[in-house]
Amino acid sequence: MRSTTINNSRHPLYEAISALYARSFPIFEQRTSDQQAYAFAHSQYRLIAYTDQGELIGFISYWEFEDYLYIEHFAINTDIRGRGYGSQLLSTFVQSADRRILLEIDPIVDEVSRARQRFYQRCGFHTNPYPHRHPPYRCSYPAHSLIVLTTEQVITEAEYQRFAQDLAQIVMLQP
Repeated sequence: MRSTTINNSRHPLYEAISALYARSFPIFEQRTSDQQAYAFAHSQYRLIAYTDQGELIGFISYWEFEDYLYIEHFAINTDIRGRGYGSQLLSTFVQSADRRILLEIDPIVDEVSRARQRFYQRCGFHTNPYPHRHPPYRCSYPAHSLIVLTTEQVITEAEYQRFAQDLAQIVMLQP
């Protein structure tokens, strides 16, 4: 598997990433094109594509903060899910990180969401107890509840508050 850093929407892999992004996340969890341009221009943002023999396996978009990395979006090609690529990709990413990783998942409401939580737990993530509302990407949608997961251990209340502030004031800053 090969990783490639994507720096702008003109990259040859970006169209495939964009299509996977649209299939993998509901519209209210997707950046607009202007928001994506803002992210690309931000020094803390990274978008990594993973390919195998030229085929897009998946991608991780994340933000680098002093004490942690925040995975904003992670998706695996829908045609190859269930073959272990997601575990391999995420485990490699976690092992290469030099700091804690945070990400969010949907609330646990059914077997699909339970399976997603178990997947992340198998990859070394811990469920945090803090009520969390993700700010809206689009003004026509409200903030939505998510669960914060972290590597290493559960974070403190102060660490959670710092993440919530970084999310609102940096990641979700509207262009």
